[in-house]
Amino acid sequence: MRKQPQQPALPPSSLGLPSAGLPPAVGIPSAGMPPADVPAAGPPAANWPPVRSYANEPTDQLPLVPTSVAARSEAAEPPRSLLGKRPPPPRVAGRAVLVYEPQVKKPWRLWVFTAVLVSLTVGVVLGQAEAYQPATNRSSAGTVGVVPPPVQPSDVVQTAPVAGPPPALISAPLGQVKTRQLEVTGNAAMLRFRTADLGDVLFNISGLDASTNPAVTDTKGGTTLTITPTGAPGTVGAEVVLSTKVAWTVKLTAGTTELDLDARAGGIAALDIAGGAARSVLQLPKPKGTVPLTVAGTMGELTVRTEAGAPVRVRLGKGAATATVAGKTTTAVKAGSTLTEPGWRSARTRYDVRTTGDVTTLIVDRLVNAR
Repeated sequence: MRKQPQQPALPPSSLGLPSAGLPPAVGIPSAGMPPADVPAAGPPAANWPPVRSYANEPTDQLPLVPTSVAARSEAAEPPRSLLGKRPPPPRVAGRAVLVYEPQVKKPWRLWVFTAVLVSLTVGVVLGQAEAYQPATNRSSAGTVGVVPPPVQPSDVVQTAPVAGPPPALISAPLGQVKTRQLEVTGNAAMLRFRTADLGDVLFNISGLDASTNPAVTDTKGGTTLTITPTGAPGTVGAEVVLSTKVAWTVKLTAGTTELDLDARAGGIAALDIAGGAARSVLQLPKPKGTVPLTVAGTMGELTVRTEAGAPVRVRLGKGAATATVAGKTTTAVKAGSTLTEPGWRSARTRYDVRTTGDVTTLIVDRLVNAR
């Protein structure tokens, strides 16, 4: 290995410092030693540099604290009791924080507790009910309670609901009457007419229910039926049964909501509907000759059903919205129109229908099942 050549030492004169006569330290302490005394000022040598003040140096401004030899030895060398042992960890000053974690509840414990609580409650309730039970229902060693026998359904007396009095029936004897006129006055919700063989009875008239009080008066021209409501709940109207042994002319002067005429047994000689009706159904038999049917009131729906062999002619004074005659339907029928079934002119038993009021729907057809 090649040695580096050593640099020659520079003489002190090259640095501008005196080579001899300079004291070893001028106010600068050595390492660990007190500062040396500065020699008294004297005349400087001829070759000395000018004297400079070092009062502003840090070593002169700060005090020097001397340390003893024992303190330096303790700081440099640890105690023998700690030799060969691991030094303790440093102490760190801090704030202690306690963290509480919520305890996980077990749901089955809650269910078990609830079941036990419910069982105890039911037991207490049943025990109190048994304790407060009447003595007659409990038997003991010395006392036997008497329990009344249960009531059988056959022992219960059931009271039937009290029904109101049936509608009063108005009748009249037949006598020697051959023709008769029946006039009906008073507005009604429903009127039912029917013809039947009543024997020696001329007619039977009754109200539909307690809401109607029918009254009959005999006049020189015939019989007048007056419909008077009583104010009781129900359907205001009457049911009229006429004898087939008399030729009847029925005249309705008041309006009604529903008119039902079943004259398939015969006995109707003429029909005059002066009052209006929302719905009218006329079931007519094979007549004797020509039977006139006059409708003067406003009709919502007028249906005329006759037996086979009894054709119908309809004369519409104010027309009709819809008319069905002989299976043909005509809409917007003009006023004064006449609709005739085939064979009417040559037939000897026929019906002649004439309307003078407004008609919404007109239907003329045959009876499905003749009497």
